[in-house]
Amino acid sequence: MAPRSLRSRFARHAPALVSPFSRSSRAWGVLAAIALVPAVAGCSSSPTYNWQAESALGYKVGPGDIVKINVWKHDELSQQVAVRPDGFVSMPLLGDVAASGRTVNEITADVTARLKTYFQDQPPVTVQVGEVHSYRIYVVGEVQKGGEFTPSAEVTVLQGLALAGGFTRFANADRVVIVRRDARGERRIPFDYSAVVEKGELMQNLALQSGDTVIVP
Repeated sequence: MAPRSLRSRFARHAPALVSPFSRSSRAWGVLAAIALVPAVAGCSSSPTYNWQAESALGYKVGPGDIVKINVWKHDELSQQVAVRPDGFVSMPLLGDVAASGRTVNEITADVTARLKTYFQDQPPVTVQVGEVHSYRIYVVGEVQKGGEFTPSAEVTVLQGLALAGGFTRFANADRVVIVRRDARGERRIPFDYSAVVEKGELMQNLALQSGDTVIVP
């Protein structure tokens, strides 16, 4: 048995040996809790995407569309013409003008620039789409009646889903994807149905471009 004096000295020093260990345990627990907060927050956040950049693209003219070209005070140049299968329209004086795959603003800028060769006073030019015939979208997956659709005007994602009869009961409506292929390449654009309908995130409800495929998992 240890002498009384030795046991007394051990008792006096015991708290000093145990206390740092317990404080260290509490410190590690606090650090672990702090580290866990960003991870939990990250799990609840929804995916982000630059939908605004997609919505700014505008309708792109295609073969078969009817285009109205008006050159102010020059009726001989103004006309309504169909886009040929090769993507061009024919204009007096200018000849062939590329139209397919372009917005009306891009066609207007091209015609305006080419008219500078013939006119000192630049006449204002306006281009409008009179009739849409090339517009096609596709809706596939967990919808009532998927397939190809040819509406007479641009439709949004929600309108495209409505054309397909809506979701089936197996659909994951919050994981819809729009596959888009254009001059910028092919990309997958997310669409969260609940975020649009319940939270009002209408920027996700894009106007579909011709050739877009809406996939409902």
